[in-house]
Amino acid sequence: MLAVYVLYGQGMTIGESMRPKPRCCRDGQAGFTLIELVVVVGLISIIMAILVLGVRRASDAFSLRRAATIVMSEVRRAQSSAVADDVPYTVEFNLSSPYGITVYRQTAVQRTFAGQEWPSSVTIPSAATTLPNCTTPGNAANKCVTFQPLGFAVAGGTVQLLSRTGVSANLAIAAATGRVSVGP
Repeated sequence: MLAVYVLYGQGMTIGESMRPKPRCCRDGQAGFTLIELVVVVGLISIIMAILVLGVRRASDAFSLRRAATIVMSEVRRAQSSAVADDVPYTVEFNLSSPYGITVYRQTAVQRTFAGQEWPSSVTIPSAATTLPNCTTPGNAANKCVTFQPLGFAVAGGTVQLLSRTGVSANLAIAAATGRVSVGP
């Protein structure tokens, strides 16, 4: 006599095992082929490379904007401090590593933006910077702009900031007014 039980929607006789039958095939059809795995790994690698380049480009653009903001705010602060304190202020642009700027009140250092504070991916190339060379205080190899107590700059010019991806920002400083403007 055969008794039939229903287990997992399948009929079963008394002599059969209670374990469910495996659902995979044993004829080599289960799993992935080597070609399928190589294609998937290749696609993932391409997507990751695109993402890394995009993140790096965005990081460099952010660093360039940050450096431009530092320069603009410090030049404007030096100009307004020269008027308020009735003494000359000088902003020195470091044209070699470590790149950055230093602000002087007459001959005493007030603030320095280099090293940790200056974005490491941004340089100040000397060829594209048209400000005059520093005299006192500072390094004669660097470029400077000095603001007099009436708020005007002794000499104007441009400063170029360059990111490691080749994107640049040009900051123009007008001599008569000390106005700072940013261009491509």
